[in-house]
Amino acid sequence: MSLVVQVLDANDNSATPTNSARARLLVKEQKASWVSNDPPTIRLKRLVDTEIAKKMSTPITNWTDFFKTERDIYVQNIANAQISLSFEISPGNIQSFIVPHTRDPFNLTQHIPFSAIKSSADFRKMLNRRPAALQVMTEEEFRAYYQRKAQNTGKSTWEAAVDAAEERRQGMQNRQDKIEIPKPAPIHEVVEDDGHLGGKKEVKAFQVITEQEAVNPKVLHLCLQVNHQIADNEKMKAHALLEEFQMMEEGLKLDDFEYIQSHGYWKTVKNWAKAKVAELASKSEGADDVGTPATA
Repeated sequence: MSLVVQVLDANDNSATPTNSARARLLVKEQKASWVSNDPPTIRLKRLVDTEIAKKMSTPITNWTDFFKTERDIYVQNIANAQISLSFEISPGNIQSFIVPHTRDPFNLTQHIPFSAIKSSADFRKMLNRRPAALQVMTEEEFRAYYQRKAQNTGKSTWEAAVDAAEERRQGMQNRQDKIEIPKPAPIHEVVEDDGHLGGKKEVKAFQVITEQEAVNPKVLHLCLQVNHQIADNEKMKAHALLEEFQMMEEGLKLDDFEYIQSHGYWKTVKNWAKAKVAELASKSEGADDVGTPATA
């Protein structure tokens, strides 16, 4: 008699169980690997649509009603790519947040204040786009997901499954936080400094950087997701990164496209940015020609 074998996808999400013969075949064909003998469990080397995801409620569209009362916001990534969000924590204080490439839902309000989530255009855009990149879950759906995962991974309780998923999410985030960002070039040089407290100190500015010359903070943040210090299998996928930039396109400047061209890592992303740089340069040259008298 064949034993029932639990199945996880590449992100440790529960999939439909199989029998031991089928599990051995998947492992032999290098489509899966054993992760546990008790209970018998294999992990596929691909992502699958989980049954619980198919049973999720339809996306909420009346956000005014939804955000009327402060509540916990349970979020699940359904985009098969990590997602970068921006939240204004306080006036002028923008905080970036990475939703990792995993189907494990989490409580966003444990990391970002409810008021900042409520006012985030980024967050709503990811929920309302077609197909949606994020979906909001009820507390009951959140608990049901982890009850199922606890059963399939041998965890004693659904809370233990939540803790394991959060630990994994934090590990992903910590890898991002360890990326070394080069220090910016100094904007002035010290011309005179007598070195004493209250003494004379004179500096000379190298260059004044205007707001228009600064690179969009979200562009910087997204480019960090493909930084050379991150392993290739952990980098943000090319199609997901390009889609993020394309959604921001109308608000990007020449400096932004040039930065993407230099730091976008993926060939498709760099080529897209290169084309945008050429397009803006062409428009600029055309504007310079308007009204310029021809020389004899």
